[in-house]
Amino acid sequence: MTRDAARRVEYWRDDSIFRIALSRPARGNAIDRPMAAQLRAAVEACAADDRARAVLITARGRQFCVGGDLAEFGDSNDQRQHQVRAIADDIHRAQELLLTMDAPVVVAVQGAAGGGGLGLALAGDFVLAGANATFVAHYISIGLSADGGSTFLLPRLAGLGRAREMLLLDRRLSAQEARDWGLVCAVHDPEDLERAAEALALRLSLGPTPAYGSIKRLLLASSQRDFRTQVDQEAALIAKLSATAQADEGIAAFRAKRPAVFGPAR
Repeated sequence: MTRDAARRVEYWRDDSIFRIALSRPARGNAIDRPMAAQLRAAVEACAADDRARAVLITARGRQFCVGGDLAEFGDSNDQRQHQVRAIADDIHRAQELLLTMDAPVVVAVQGAAGGGGLGLALAGDFVLAGANATFVAHYISIGLSADGGSTFLLPRLAGLGRAREMLLLDRRLSAQEARDWGLVCAVHDPEDLERAAEALALRLSLGPTPAYGSIKRLLLASSQRDFRTQVDQEAALIAKLSATAQADEGIAAFRAKRPAVFGPAR
């Protein structure tokens, strides 16, 4: 377990659930360069942990993440450009790993998810929102192009037209609007949010982790492939997984009409 007061991102594995907590509440969990680097390190540690079978991302304080910490950006153009690029590279690497790792990712969003915080939330497989949550890109209002994977993730989740609304018109969504647009899978009372996210992460941690990972990567690649290429990949993966111990258990449980008990992948 890695937790101390000086850290901006805390992470630890709790049995089979890998927990990542944004921990800069006094700044709304705004992302500066150290925080971006720590987030990347946390996700890399998760991806390297074979015992992690689900990921739960939460945030301390009233806000999930308000985006980049503009107060920390450099005063000169050259300094600012270097800093923004370094932050973006770390966030993007963390997102890439979250999107492609076997373990399903659950994100609990309370308060504001803006800018890079929006992108981080949307990198989850399941986004749960408190009724007080809001979602906004907030790039165009400060004269910047979109980042945090938003130009990739928003069109896939909400469609191109709605992605334009969020990115070009800086539209802010309530939790229920985000649910209606497909960005969020469930809205909870704020006091119930973390409990609901933990329950979902626990449920996923008991499932067939390699099968989850295969489905995640197939879905991610589907819009970039033609049908024949996609189904050939489906066939290769289902055949490979059919020879695993988890498939043995799943098929045996189905035949016996009992719940499957999936152990770690072997």
